[in-house]
Amino acid sequence: MLIETETVLGPNPHPSAYLEAYRVLRSSLMAMKEESDFGSILITSPGEKEGKTTVAVNLGISLALVQQRTIVVDGDFYGSGLEAALAIAEGRPGLTDLCTGKSTLDEALLPTELEHLQILTTGTDVARGPDLALTEPMRNTLQQLKERADYVLIDCTPVEGFSTAVSLAQAVDIVLLVTLARSRVIPVRRAIDDLREVGATVGGVVVNDILHADSTVYQAYHRYYQ
Repeated sequence: MLIETETVLGPNPHPSAYLEAYRVLRSSLMAMKEESDFGSILITSPGEKEGKTTVAVNLGISLALVQQRTIVVDGDFYGSGLEAALAIAEGRPGLTDLCTGKSTLDEALLPTELEHLQILTTGTDVARGPDLALTEPMRNTLQQLKERADYVLIDCTPVEGFSTAVSLAQAVDIVLLVTLARSRVIPVRRAIDDLREVGATVGGVVVNDILHADSTVYQAYHRYYQ
């Protein structure tokens, strides 16, 4: 399942500036948790194809590598990004089945090669997912997940054009917004405003796909080893 690719870290990732960038993100997140405790994190983006699924998976792997119990949840009911990234067969019980009482946590949680990392798919009733996002069963399910893990990372739809991100943002502790390095600022500000309008706590913005020439992590990493 956790097969290392150009963008997804494996269970034994090779040393690289790419891995180091996720270690920096992991350290920042864990430092934030020391200051203000949280467990559930919604990972979204202003628009599509900005890398939120990749960030969710790799952040989950990097946390599990330091023995942080982590559950990565697929909360994108309109796509199959998480399942595709990890080659998970469709039709598994998942988030929607937990909300509707069709499955238990032990049945739905999928183990990985990393002891401290589990995966939860969208489930078998994805058509109801956007509506379930605003219900008490969804809040109860997220609370149950938090009791099982140190970090619950929810890969969600983009903010623009979809209701799910704004709905689930009301049920989690913090939101991380993933955006491309060369994106316009206006959609990012608009997404933050939309999230804050429903009372969500935006924990930060993850800038993705930075060019090597602009990456301080990349430059520092290679300067040091050269």
